[in-house]
Amino acid sequence: MAEVAALILAGGASSRFGGCKLLAEIDGRTLLQRSIDLASGVLPGHVHVVTGAWHTQLMAAKAQGRLCGAEFIHAADWSEGMAASLRAGINTLSVNYEAVLVLLADQVALTKADLAALLEAFDGHNIACGVYGGRRGVPAIFPRSSFPRLGQLGGDQGAKAVLYETTIPVRECSMPNAQRDIDTPEQLEAWPGSGAGGDTSQQ
Repeated sequence: MAEVAALILAGGASSRFGGCKLLAEIDGRTLLQRSIDLASGVLPGHVHVVTGAWHTQLMAAKAQGRLCGAEFIHAADWSEGMAASLRAGINTLSVNYEAVLVLLADQVALTKADLAALLEAFDGHNIACGVYGGRRGVPAIFPRSSFPRLGQLGGDQGAKAVLYETTIPVRECSMPNAQRDIDTPEQLEAWPGSGAGGDTSQQ
């Protein structure tokens, strides 16, 4: 099996949330730490997080022990859109890995079984992706052969674009849990175990 890294995209500004939703807490863990722990459950020691808008706050949380178990990659051009985070991650990980499992930090309902299903569907050369709401999306595993195309994405184009235009075989995994994410404080409050708000400071 190819060496696979987990890449959690956490570079966005969370504009609809009004603050750093990545540090909002559910059951005593930050949203980002939950995602790190989830990825660590299937790829221990190979979890990486791309930071951007909230890099300073996330590094402070790491220093405080609120974030652990991942390597951090800073996308300095994060404001360009999701493609910048993808490029930063792929460019860094392509040195040591043959494939990358891309997921979003706010896909709060994902389970270890969901990610394990993707790894089971990945043969080292194909793309394995979640399907929810009638469409392909992340989380998804991309092999090295797709890295150049991922690196060509621009603006707010995410990895989803590659799932529909690629000549690489794609295996789909039904993943309704991936459809649930946290974009607003109201969505966070509606999630069981959520704490009050998270870090809304700008600096």
